[in-house]
Amino acid sequence: MTTIKENSMKILWTGSDVMYMLRYPPFVRFRFKVKIFVMRIMVKLISPFIQEHYAVSENLKKELHLFGIKNVEVDQTALLHTNIYDKVKHDGINVYYYLPSGKNNTKFIEWLYGYDVIQKAMIKFPEHNWIRLDGSADMSKVFPIMDFYVRPNRHDGRARLKLECEINNIPYYWSQENPDFEELCKVLNTL
Repeated sequence: MTTIKENSMKILWTGSDVMYMLRYPPFVRFRFKVKIFVMRIMVKLISPFIQEHYAVSENLKKELHLFGIKNVEVDQTALLHTNIYDKVKHDGINVYYYLPSGKNNTKFIEWLYGYDVIQKAMIKFPEHNWIRLDGSADMSKVFPIMDFYVRPNRHDGRARLKLECEINNIPYYWSQENPDFEELCKVLNTL
């Protein structure tokens, strides 16, 4: 996301955009690798003209430093604007997970969002109601009935939905990288 204010250019780095700066993600087609390569060149060329870089987490700041962008500040409030919802009585335990739809490279998206880990958890905990969020839901209707949120990402900056769970006192499992299935199971066993 880029904004221009007071004749200065600022960039907010939020997640997989930073992963692309350092490595090619698995399961991507050659055409996407070319786009990533071009994006890296563009970032190197325009970086000297950008007065301020912001990252939503320390992890992303470190990765940007590895790429060669040194003037990075962490802004942990950038994605934070949410409501607090009252819980609604419902049947069973509703476990929500995020897996965006409509993306071209399904295999990569499933890897990035840890869908393989989610599928294993679905098998181990079939008594829970497993509900997919794809980015189109009205969250004002979801949060009141959400009992747990699972986001076993393999690369993440700072998931807004995780922050919203914190604000609404909803337990969650989140990984910025390297999801741990056993740790997820420990948490699911407490529900």
